[in-house]
Amino acid sequence: MDIGKKIRNLRLQNNIKQNDLACIIGVSKSTMSNYERNYSTPDPDILVKLADYFNVSIDYLFDYEDNNIKTELANESSSYTKTNAVVLRKDERNVLYYYNRLSDEHKDYIKGRMIQLYFNQTESLKEDDTDK
Repeated sequence: MDIGKKIRNLRLQNNIKQNDLACIIGVSKSTMSNYERNYSTPDPDILVKLADYFNVSIDYLFDYEDNNIKTELANESSSYTKTNAVVLRKDERNVLYYYNRLSDEHKDYIKGRMIQLYFNQTESLKEDDTDK
C-alpha cells in the first residue's frame, strides 16, 4: 500500500476529517489531499508529525516495518518460519521504497518491463550457451 493510502486509511480509522488532520499537522487541506492522492509526499517533519499523531512508525507509513513484512510472508505461506524470512539488501529496499510510491498504472508498467527484461536476459543466456 502506498503512503497516501496509508495516511487516508489511518485518518478514516480514527474518524478524522481531512481538514482537521491538516490543521493538526500544520498543512493546508489541499496539501493533505495531495498527500492522500500521492500527488506529493510529506516532508520528513510532516512524516514525523503524522507518525506521532497516529502512533505509528515512519517505516509503517512506507510499508517497511519488519512486522508487516513477516506478517505478509506468513499469510502467503503456511510453512513460514523465522528461519526462512527474507532479508532485503539496501538496494532492494530502495527499489521497493520507490516502487511503493508509484501509481498503480506505473507499477503495472514496471512489472511488465521487469518481465520483458527477465525474458530478454534468459534468451540472451540461452544464445550464449548455444554459441559455445
